Amino acid sequence: MSTVLLTGATGGLGRAVTRHLLDAGHRVLATHEPNSTLDKQENLFSYELDLTDEIACRALIGKLATEHGAIDAAVLLVGGFAMGSISETDYAAVEHQINLNFRTTYQVVRPVFDQMAGRPEGGRFVLVGARPALVPEAGQHMVAYALSKSLVIHLSEIINAAGKAKNIVSTVIVPSTIDTPANRQAMPEVDPAKWVAPDDIAELINFVTFGPGSMLRESVLKVYNRA
Repeated sequence: MSTVLLTGATGGLGRAVTRHLLDAGHRVLATHEPNSTLDKQENLFSYELDLTDEIACRALIGKLATEHGAIDAAVLLVGGFAMGSISETDYAAVEHQINLNFRTTYQVVRPVFDQMAGRPEGGRFVLVGARPALVPEAGQHMVAYALSKSLVIHLSEIINAAGKAKNIVSTVIVPSTIDTPANRQAMPEVDPAKWVAPDDIAELINFVTFGPGSMLRESVLKVYNRA
């Protein structure tokens, strides 16, 4: 049984990923915000955590190692979104998106990377990028979001460089629009059949962490469907 650390488990994508990982026979260590909860399930262990608190992140990763042993994979889904062009986006907005998307990722990556580097098995990371971080034409309309997600993508590249000799591998999933209730409510005029189903992303995450896709290196997977 592999052990997976999962952030963002209570979100629209996170619940699908949690279910898929449990069905695949993994132990899931899921973090959640103070105002959210997870239903009790076998092999699911939930922990309240403020991902913007670096000391709390390091403390929890240490606690997890004591309680459950080594973390085999970390799937980091927490993030946020904001619209806005350059003229509409002040630095406070950029900093807010960096805190939501990059800080919450980096402060978990760092202690988990150190833990994985101390064992021959290494480990796997899955991070979440965004198409506007790769496509400037899209990023110009959501500047703060695009900039923050570009940091996440570059972090994955650094993980791969630093982890190459340690069997530590990071994959970035870059979805277009994910078919969640919130997105359907926000964009009722758009055909959700063109979006990406959370269950499909969940299956892809399991594929690159524990399936044949674990052989991939330095991968940025553009999961766009027809959106």
